[in-house]
Amino acid sequence: MARTTDTDAHHLPRYDRGAAGLHLGIVVHPDGLAWSAHDRADGRCLMLAQGRGAAWPAEEQLPHHPATVSFCAMPELSTLVPESTLRPGTEADHLSLVHGPLPTGLLRDEPVEDLGARCVYLHDEAMEHQVLERFPAARAIALRSLLVRSVLALGRQGPALVAHRVGKRMDVALADRDGLKLSNAYHCATGTDALYYLLHLLDAMHQDPAVPAVRWCGPGWTPTDTELVRRYLPNAAPAVTGTDAMLVGLDAPSPESLWALLEQAACAS
Repeated sequence: MARTTDTDAHHLPRYDRGAAGLHLGIVVHPDGLAWSAHDRADGRCLMLAQGRGAAWPAEEQLPHHPATVSFCAMPELSTLVPESTLRPGTEADHLSLVHGPLPTGLLRDEPVEDLGARCVYLHDEAMEHQVLERFPAARAIALRSLLVRSVLALGRQGPALVAHRVGKRMDVALADRDGLKLSNAYHCATGTDALYYLLHLLDAMHQDPAVPAVRWCGPGWTPTDTELVRRYLPNAAPAVTGTDAMLVGLDAPSPESLWALLEQAACAS
């Protein structure tokens, strides 16, 4: 494992920014920006960088000509709408029904095939501009879609919950072998807020807190928060760890904070 002069950047020795066939994933949020470069052949993360502020971290290491580029801008305004009820031109109506008056920005929707639904979403306009100015062909991906895909896969083994936090926002998805049970967002200023909502929704869904596989992710969690969650939810763990096949050799600290970045690689095709 080698490191760039940016202390928040890590790369494998075989990383070549000029190589063909790389996927570039990007996450932008109010506190900063992160990116990762992946080998599309095997999904391995070859380079990982994150930083605070509007500057691109480890900019000199960005892929020259990535084959595919995707990004998430967080937090987002989003909702799931059944395909059968979504008509062209009604996307804003569905989203405003959930979130109220909408800010300016490009409204998008994408399929969530396993549900027979579409995710309608709106990213912050300034954050999108930050990405698209540099990579005009970058494909937007909804955080909600990533959460739903992940929890549905986990739910095939039994009740599962994925909770992503950024800033004062927590997005949660819950599923079991019968499919998606819940996908919602909460205002969470503290870890205590997050725990309250997790316990509340599990109770509302008639789930014993000791049963579901709970996975936390996103930059909003602190060690104190996760220690508190583990105390009440014994099957809680980070959504991704450094031992995952995608990350072997990178030695990146707290990779679960970049979960939304790493999950994009599966959507590169």
